Amino acid sequence: MKLDDVMPERIWLSEVVALAKGCGWLVYHALPAMNSRGRWATHQMGDTGFPDLMLVHQDRGALFVELKTNTGRLTVGQQTWLDTLHTAGQETAVWRPKDRARIKLRLMGDRHAG
Repeated sequence: MKLDDVMPERIWLSEVVALAKGCGWLVYHALPAMNSRGRWATHQMGDTGFPDLMLVHQDRGALFVELKTNTGRLTVGQQTWLDTLHTAGQETAVWRPKDRARIKLRLMGDRHAG
């Protein structure tokens, strides 16, 4: 078993955010907070499943990215958001730790790598 196969999604998120910022991207990620009932939730209005990251670079475009572990699966809401954004002309991706090399190329400017 490889280390990437057991990497928690929050660690993967930190790694991708650091890489994106290092490559000059603006990064948006909604952080969850504990509610009054002691449950963790991301406060939002609208449809569930919005991608984990919205990345914007003045020369390299905008990306809507869902982060998953190597074995994680998309929810119906996540797939709906990605499909709808893609149909609307936005670049979308599902990024996993096993795809690091390709992700790094995309963040460095190769639009065909993402």
